[in-house]
Amino acid sequence: MKTRLMTVVLAFLIVAESFALATEESEKEILYWVAPMDPNYRRDEPGKSPMGMDLIPVYAGADEEGNDVRISPAVVQNLGVRTAAAEQGTLSRLVDTVGYIDYDESKVSHLHMRVSGWIENLSVKSEGERVSKNQRLFNLYSPDLVNAQEEFLRALNSGNQGLIQASRERLNALGISRGDITRLENRRKVRQTV
Repeated sequence: MKTRLMTVVLAFLIVAESFALATEESEKEILYWVAPMDPNYRRDEPGKSPMGMDLIPVYAGADEEGNDVRISPAVVQNLGVRTAAAEQGTLSRLVDTVGYIDYDESKVSHLHMRVSGWIENLSVKSEGERVSKNQRLFNLYSPDLVNAQEEFLRALNSGNQGLIQASRERLNALGISRGDITRLENRRKVRQTV
């Protein structure tokens, strides 16, 4: 008899609680429905958002501009949101990460030869070795450069201005500076390496 009485009382309490929750929900006035992931997507009736999620109701009296963060209980349950009280403490400074070290590209100069040939004397022997401006890196022997210098000297000896100008332009195109061309013109001696 006691067991039946306890069962009836327990059932009554459960039904009363459910009825109270349902009454409380029905008393709130629904203003509109919004998408859970985009509060700008509003509708006048329940439905699905563009992402396929159920729209959630916004009730009258809800503070839209407040600083409170409010998440509906259904969303909290679905997402598994967990909360904790804020507390003061020290943050760890240990950070493990992956990184790459490379040269500063703005300070790297590339040297490209305009002629074929071979290096006879190498001054800088290893990659990454520091060099300074105007430091000789190597001596280059190029049969093309030797031939171009000889042609320029023959043109100078002939006195033909058109041929001299063409030879001068060829040397310049092969990467010989105007100063080096002037020195060649004054010395009249072919340099075997540059």
